[in-house]
Amino acid sequence: MKTLRTFISFCFFFVFLCLAEQFSHLSQYGIQYSFHQLNQPRPIRIHALKIDLQKGSVKPVVIPAKDPDGPGQAEAVLTNPLELAKDKNVIAFVNTNPWDSFPDEKGKRNRNWYDGQPVDITGLAATGGRLISPAGDGCVSVWTDSTGRFYISQKPDEKIMSEGVAGWYQIVKARQIIPKQNETLNPLTGIGIDQTGYIVWLVVADGRQKGFSEGMSHYELAEFMIGLGCYDVALMDGGGSSIMGISDEKGCIRIVNSPSDRILWIHRIRPLPLILAIKKSDS
Repeated sequence: MKTLRTFISFCFFFVFLCLAEQFSHLSQYGIQYSFHQLNQPRPIRIHALKIDLQKGSVKPVVIPAKDPDGPGQAEAVLTNPLELAKDKNVIAFVNTNPWDSFPDEKGKRNRNWYDGQPVDITGLAATGGRLISPAGDGCVSVWTDSTGRFYISQKPDEKIMSEGVAGWYQIVKARQIIPKQNETLNPLTGIGIDQTGYIVWLVVADGRQKGFSEGMSHYELAEFMIGLGCYDVALMDGGGSSIMGISDEKGCIRIVNSPSDRILWIHRIRPLPLILAIKKSDS
């Protein structure tokens, strides 16, 4: 048994070295990728991007899916995130907002999530200063000004807001964990910032995969991100939506985490209404 554990540990260490080496080119943009394999209190695989926006090499951009009905009630159609991130200048992306479908004539909602499904985005969504979905619904807002500085607050200052998304709620404020936690284990996505707002962490923890990566509680994610150096942290949508894509040396976006949705035991990438992307600043 000890030999098996040693072998498994070596395999995870080898995977870490391969991933770290594959994305080492991101350092030229002020981006560091790290992979974390936790074995206690359960197997958890975590992917983290630390982004230094002060270098001016990259900028945050919200990329929404197509609006199917203009001024109508739908704000986006669910779209494969790889399609949303197809711009060659996209270096990385993560999922952001929760959303919901619209009820049919019997009041039932289809939550099987399929490409092209019209949805209502929950909370703030904005790009280039253009508002797509207003802040509200009790969600926390994650937004930037024109300099790329990030803020985490209940509502944005729309006079200076450039890009904006929303998560479920804030789980860390001034390095203190906010005691509104759910102990259920899930795949999770978090966005954290330092006190200046110019250092940003994008974190995705895989879950719902027994023996491989079993997920985290909200408290555990908060604790982990404080350990990375985060001052404030917002909990974004999770579950099957949690996803992180990173551009390799050839400029191809790779999904680095293991999304939890399955179709006949095969990985399925859940379509999304929008993503938060990191793009080259000269694009």
